[in-house]
Amino acid sequence: MGKIKALRCAKCGRESSSWTVFHCASCDAVLEVQVDLGNLTDSYFSEIRERKDRTIWRWFEFFPVESRASIVSLGEGYTPLVESPRLAEKLGLPRLRLKNDSLLPTGSLKDRSNSVGLSRAKELGFSTAAVISTGNAAASVAAYAAAAGLKSVVMVPDGTSSAKVLQAVAYGATVAVVQGSFDGDVARLYKDALKEFGWYDCLSSNPYRDEGKKSYAYEMLEQLDGEIPDWVIHPTAGGTGLYAMWKGYNELLQFGWINKLPRLIAAQSAAAAPLVRSFEKGLVDVEPVEARDTIAESIQVGNPISVGWRALEAIRASKGTAVALSEDDIIEAQSDVARYAGIFAEPAGSISIAAAKKLRADGVIRRDESVVCNITGHGLKQPEAGRFPGAALKPIAPTLEALKRRVDNA
Repeated sequence: MGKIKALRCAKCGRESSSWTVFHCASCDAVLEVQVDLGNLTDSYFSEIRERKDRTIWRWFEFFPVESRASIVSLGEGYTPLVESPRLAEKLGLPRLRLKNDSLLPTGSLKDRSNSVGLSRAKELGFSTAAVISTGNAAASVAAYAAAAGLKSVVMVPDGTSSAKVLQAVAYGATVAVVQGSFDGDVARLYKDALKEFGWYDCLSSNPYRDEGKKSYAYEMLEQLDGEIPDWVIHPTAGGTGLYAMWKGYNELLQFGWINKLPRLIAAQSAAAAPLVRSFEKGLVDVEPVEARDTIAESIQVGNPISVGWRALEAIRASKGTAVALSEDDIIEAQSDVARYAGIFAEPAGSISIAAAKKLRADGVIRRDESVVCNITGHGLKQPEAGRFPGAALKPIAPTLEALKRRVDNA
């Protein structure tokens, strides 16, 4: 178990002769990991569920890491699946649950990917991990590289939230704030640097790290005691989360451990919604867009070139959908999930709530259906995005009269 059979191209079927070449030699598509799961049985499922490990590594056999000694873990996984009656009532979705990944070690879903990706980097003998990021991946790669004893180099576009940049610096990363667009100038520089310096790529163009988000499927299976939600809504940039979740659920179905699959929804900012547009046009490959500025900076990607086409496949195969949300929708959702559910999420992490609200109002999601909204990043990642009234922080006199005025005017 845990043995990697091959790196294979899902487009043309060609297999790589190297464990460190991540693109197909024939068609340049990102390769995918084939893990040997051939001996798993019903009894093995019972064994997994009896393990004391409460991280994603409870499901070790499903990840492309051959030795447990290589695991780099900060305690990621098994984040709460929260019922929120007040938010559920407001949205008209009584069976709503929130998968709160803001409580992962570095505060975002990226920890699922990087625990697996950096574990494999150790096995392959890399010394430096690298990533371009709008913030969350930068912090996560830096943290897991530090735990692994590797150097890290992260590149972020100018204007990225300083809280995220400082988090990466704190973990010891070399940070380069690069002038230009994420999909253009920063991406070109990153590609050139990987080739020039031989760094370990921690983007979704790395097939090992992509496997980490399969853990959503495994965890929700246990947390819902075998129930499969009707819908799972995921904040989406490049589409890795959707593609990997779908792969994870299909692995469970393959072994007969579940008997149905959820419908998947991509939630994107209207300012950067290439998957939504491509889905609506019926395209097989993603048509890039020019990503405009958005408060949901963590998902501000206009050209999800690596696995965007696989995300489209997952949406269609699951009979799901994709939806673009306005800035006002996103800001309102961030406020709603904080005030009604007690979860402070960054704007991009809240967009699944905005999608649930819109799709319920449009009749796409029925009132009686079960819905999981993935909350993918903590609000402290981007505190400047919060819309807080100035009076809230204005000092008052130390008197009951002044306190009463403040309370009455709140």
